[in-house]
Amino acid sequence: MKETSSVNEFDLMLNTINNLSEEDAKSLLKIIYGFVNTAITGEGGNEVKLEVINKISGIYKRIPELNDLRNKNSTIAD
Repeated sequence: MKETSSVNEFDLMLNTINNLSEEDAKSLLKIIYGFVNTAITGEGGNEVKLEVINKISGIYKRIPELNDLRNKNSTIAD
C-alpha cells in the first residue's frame, strides 16, 4: 500500500512540476544548484549533505504553493 502511495505522490509531483512557468523552473533550478554546489564543495560532511537534501525536498513540497500563487496572480491581472 505504501508503495502505491509513494508512486501516486511521485506522479502528482511530476504533474505539478510540469505546471511551473519557465521563469519559476529556472529560479528553482538555480536555488537547487546553489544548495548542491555548497554540499559538494563546502565543508561539513554528511550532516551538511543531509541538510541540503532536506532543503531540496522542502522546495519540491512547496511547488504546489508556487503554482497556486502564480495562478491567483494571473487571475487578478486578467
